[in-house]
Amino acid sequence: MTLEDTCLLAKYCSKAGNPLYCHTLCFPYTRLHGENGDGGLLAVANIPKKYRNSTLERLPIKEENPKAFAIIQRYGQKVVEKVDEGVGLYLYGVPSKENPKGVGNGKTTSAIAILLEYLRERTILEAKRERKIDEVPAFFMKMAKFQNIYNSQFRGSNDSQAENGDKYQALKRKMMKCDLLVLDDIGLRGTTEALQNEIYEIIDERDTNERSTIFTSNVPLDKIAGILGEQIASRIEGMTLGVPFYGKDNRKKSL
Repeated sequence: MTLEDTCLLAKYCSKAGNPLYCHTLCFPYTRLHGENGDGGLLAVANIPKKYRNSTLERLPIKEENPKAFAIIQRYGQKVVEKVDEGVGLYLYGVPSKENPKGVGNGKTTSAIAILLEYLRERTILEAKRERKIDEVPAFFMKMAKFQNIYNSQFRGSNDSQAENGDKYQALKRKMMKCDLLVLDDIGLRGTTEALQNEIYEIIDERDTNERSTIFTSNVPLDKIAGILGEQIASRIEGMTLGVPFYGKDNRKKSL
């Protein structure tokens, strides 16, 4: 069985669908997807399974958010260049009468579409021996989960706290060092001063070293300081282009 229907590299590959090449022994395929289709760089990048097919060509936001769609597409078309330049985005929902919290209008899907395109391009460059992948090139992190992992260092037995502390430090290093980081749902809930310091350290490290960061939020940038503090808000504003998202909550089920 060939893999052209499941491989994210198929649209770039002249051998897609050819049974002599399009199988699980293909190096670019296994590099990106893993041998069983559930690993590789996609798993290492921490992309939730429900979003692993959320590519630029499938982006469902054009009708309700044409300007955001155009920005995401332009960024994606030159994604390696933009990431190397340290260009970041702040994708935020705009509240409306039909969607008071500005949620479910495609921010996370758009951010992951860019992340997937970056992984595609980096996999191709490595396959061509033009640019090696030494560490995790891109990483996705929900801020609520990050906060939970941070808090786990201070709960349970001493051994448990030590183990969770090691996990947190490894996660923090990934978030600091990867070329492209997606921080999802930033500003979703309040934080302690200690956690704000941790978030600031990560963001400041990325800003100082011109590493690209894409933020998604339901909070406009001019209000994020009230949740995360002026220092963090200032850093985010200086390292990103704000991209508003409008429209209904597409996650709501309808009869």
